[in-house]
Amino acid sequence: MNHFVAGLTNDDPTDKAPIYKDYHYVQYGDIVPVSATVSVTFPPSDEKYRFLIIHKEFDHKQAICLAEVQVYVRGMECLCASR
Repeated sequence: MNHFVAGLTNDDPTDKAPIYKDYHYVQYGDIVPVSATVSVTFPPSDEKYRFLIIHKEFDHKQAICLAEVQVYVRGMECLCASR
């Protein structure tokens, strides 16, 4: 999953499917090696969001596969979703 986008939104994705980069986002702009751990950081903000989106550009040759996603708020872990 190379060059992915991590986004934040208050739109429930079960009600409204996310549109690529149509939300507050940052992009991981490199190749992710197999079994690697990578991270992205959003600039500080007073804005609060309910949902995290991890999006990749449409590509038939590459699937998205995440084993674990951890979300931290200003250095403190607030949510951990696994598998």
